[in-house]
Amino acid sequence: MKHIGNGRPTPRRRMNWIWISGGAFLLSLLAAGILIFFGKQLADLGITGNIYYIILIPLGFSSAAFLAGAMKSYASFTSNENITYGKLQLTGPIVIFALVVGGGFIMPNYNKKEQFDLKMRIVADNQPLQALNEGTVTLYIGKEPKTVNIHDGEVAFYNIPEQYHNRKVRIVPSIRNYQLADSNEVLISKNEDYVDIHVRRTQESMSTLVRGSVLDQKNMAVGNAFLDFSSGLATCYTDPNGNFSLTVPLPSGEKTQLKIVTDGITRFDEVVTISSTIPIDLRIDKTP
Repeated sequence: MKHIGNGRPTPRRRMNWIWISGGAFLLSLLAAGILIFFGKQLADLGITGNIYYIILIPLGFSSAAFLAGAMKSYASFTSNENITYGKLQLTGPIVIFALVVGGGFIMPNYNKKEQFDLKMRIVADNQPLQALNEGTVTLYIGKEPKTVNIHDGEVAFYNIPEQYHNRKVRIVPSIRNYQLADSNEVLISKNEDYVDIHVRRTQESMSTLVRGSVLDQKNMAVGNAFLDFSSGLATCYTDPNGNFSLTVPLPSGEKTQLKIVTDGITRFDEVVTISSTIPIDLRIDKTP
């Protein structure tokens, strides 16, 4: 391809430059647009929003290159006795590059609203449940509710709009064996380290159906043995096969004193763990 005598590219070569740079500009613009309009969905997929700023560089270069082929551009520097540091004049691509990249950094934060993070703590009987690692808390705020898993008795909600500072919002905890002790509305504030969510055990969780069996040292069933949980809290007798079943007004996982009496003699007096899933199978000494 021949060049014109002044060193400038021929019209055909300029058109090829325009098409190539124009295509690169459109691709970069499309990528930037996807990151802007689908930022939340991409963030959910683990694609960070910082990629947007990386795309700004090729977008700026391609737009500058495109306009360089379609517009006359030049840069000049002049210096004389009247201008101490000289005078630099830029037009065309370099200006477009600066506008695209600089504007791309400024615009996303131009209308950015103030936000704050909100931490909530699960509290029962005025004591934080720091060992709680199951369940969720749903915060009803804005158009879509936010649901977060409980970890170490706490939940954290990020990027709460400033407009909800010092306002009441609705919460719904979902915790096995617990329910809200107060109203489902709490006052949130950006100035508080924690907002406490007060819960109490459900009535159903305060009692446990306990099953088990009592055997003697010869693995023979002990019938009509008297079982006494916590000195009269719950009592029952074993059936002829040595089995028993009763409801103890204690939550599953609690420890309690159990006494077993046969023929008027205490055969067992120890602490056991109440469980709705693990039977209490005991062996006693029936030696007179």
